[in-house]
Amino acid sequence: SRIEGDHIVCAAYSHELPRYGIKVGLTNYAAAYSTGLLLARRLLQRLGLDSLYIGATEVTGDEFNVEPVDNGPGAFRCYLDVGLARTTTGARVFGAMKGAVD
Repeated sequence: SRIEGDHIVCAAYSHELPRYGIKVGLTNYAAAYSTGLLLARRLLQRLGLDSLYIGATEVTGDEFNVEPVDNGPGAFRCYLDVGLARTTTGARVFGAMKGAVD
């Protein structure tokens, strides 16, 4: 965030998912997870960290913490700012967050 306003570093949208084989159901929880995963991989690739931090190879739903690499850049921390969105159980915003963290 800056005084002038927010600075967007990277973005991903669910309507991009058909390029990766997901053709239907672009507004459900699984699509939100996939969009979060796409965003995280895209950001890591842009910063050249995609080879250092592989991410979760098997999705289990468990908490996933990445250990920092010795003598290298640290792993990202992800904070969810939902703004005025409702945070009810099963909200898609949590699926996007889980995808980004994995």
